[in-house]
Amino acid sequence: MKLAIITCEKLPNGVKDDQIFFRALVSMGIEVDLCVWDSQIDWSQYEACVLRSVWDYHEKTEAFTQWLTETSKVTQLINTKDMVLWNQNKYYLAELEQFGITIAPTTWIKKEQDFDLVHWCEAQSATKFFLKPVVGADSSGTFRFQKSNEEINQANNHLQQWLPKVDMMLQPYFNSVETFGETSAIYFGGSLSHAVRKIPVSGDYRVQDTFGAKDIPYTLNAAEMVLAKACLAYLNEKFGEVHYARFDFLHDQEGTVFLNEAELIEPSLFFNHMPSAADNLAQVIYQQLNQSESVEN
Repeated sequence: MKLAIITCEKLPNGVKDDQIFFRALVSMGIEVDLCVWDSQIDWSQYEACVLRSVWDYHEKTEAFTQWLTETSKVTQLINTKDMVLWNQNKYYLAELEQFGITIAPTTWIKKEQDFDLVHWCEAQSATKFFLKPVVGADSSGTFRFQKSNEEINQANNHLQQWLPKVDMMLQPYFNSVETFGETSAIYFGGSLSHAVRKIPVSGDYRVQDTFGAKDIPYTLNAAEMVLAKACLAYLNEKFGEVHYARFDFLHDQEGTVFLNEAELIEPSLFFNHMPSAADNLAQVIYQQLNQSESVEN
């Protein structure tokens, strides 16, 4: 079996946390190549391409979409092309909300829309807000602001900078992210593997380790489990088996849990907090390759 692990130009060897997963695949007799997604490669030589650290896809969305389309014609993608295309744009959260999954109250702002941010803020009971693009990663394009003339003006400038390029989301800001952080449920092959809690540096909201955040093992509460299972059920119904997924949650001051994101493309999977998880995901991939081989034969 020959497998391509898909990464980006900035990370030709993948990320440190994924190395244990690569070793687990090799131990199962799978030949593994690390491949930059927008390189000139004959993808038909691989039984499958597993998307991992494609952390620049949001900067090259058209090229990445084209790559997904063309590559899926000659080999299988894990996760699947349809799942990845759906997950590229955060409008999927509106779809999940219609299914009954709790997300933060969200105002969706279209590129061509003449949006009056000042009037919108005046109508809100909240005093702190958050802007982010519907296509983005690693907190790119995000902006936190309070209900003050100065900060609303700054937010409006931010909005005008980003709106020509991409639709935006406007949500209340949860102060708890600065202290409690964001929690994540990580699933492989439809089963819960482990969970983590990501805590930003003091005063920040960015929970990625690239901004100095730390992560620790975590036990999901009942509300988080309900949302995670509901997300997985919806995805299974819509797309079939989800080989890997990470569901991220935020919490308000009253403890209400909100789905922040469903990560199906290139999430960090925090193998460092559950070493057996690398073997478990490798087994999911191995079984998928065997099933595909059986169908072909």
